[in-house]
Amino acid sequence: MSITQVTFPADDLVLEGMLHLAEMASPAPGVVVCHPHPLYGGNMHNLVVAEMCRCLNERGITALRFNFRGTGASQGSHGEGVHERQDVKGALSYLFSLPSVDSSRLGVAGYSFGASVALAAGASEPLAKALCAIAPPIVYVDLSFLKDSPKPKLFIFGSRDEITPLEPFLALYQQLQGDNRYEVVQGADHFLFGYEERVSEAVAAFFAGVL
Repeated sequence: MSITQVTFPADDLVLEGMLHLAEMASPAPGVVVCHPHPLYGGNMHNLVVAEMCRCLNERGITALRFNFRGTGASQGSHGEGVHERQDVKGALSYLFSLPSVDSSRLGVAGYSFGASVALAAGASEPLAKALCAIAPPIVYVDLSFLKDSPKPKLFIFGSRDEITPLEPFLALYQQLQGDNRYEVVQGADHFLFGYEERVSEAVAAFFAGVL
């Protein structure tokens, strides 16, 4: 596994990221991984985010984790989850440009705040072929736009997560198009302490199957 610090443009900003290159002879699929809320300490070094990238690499998938605008060395300021959608699209465009990545097999994943941004950006971005949301904060965000997206989607929740209660999610889930699945991690809360590897392996298996 090769990990390289990179920068890429988003709007008129420059964002920082870490590229986890898959060790494959032929172009590999690629996944953009989005971190939790930056105003509450979230960044690309989050344990769940880093573990996702490691597990994706083990499946032969290149992963790009990055800091949203205004986080770490990324330029700009926090955009309330709206302007960050452009950050995701910039990250996808960066992966698209790499000769070692198969530009026809790109996906987007996110955790918590990053999950809501990844879903919003990925649902409307043609480059993204599959979406994954870990602990999307459904008590704070409206995900009804997903009803118009036929892309394959994976959702992962902790059974003790009060920010992502299962009942309202299931009401939406039943209205979704396409190949969708969800997993409930028994005993886990929103922070997923101790469950990072289990969750990340599920994410990697999903993308390995759909990309």
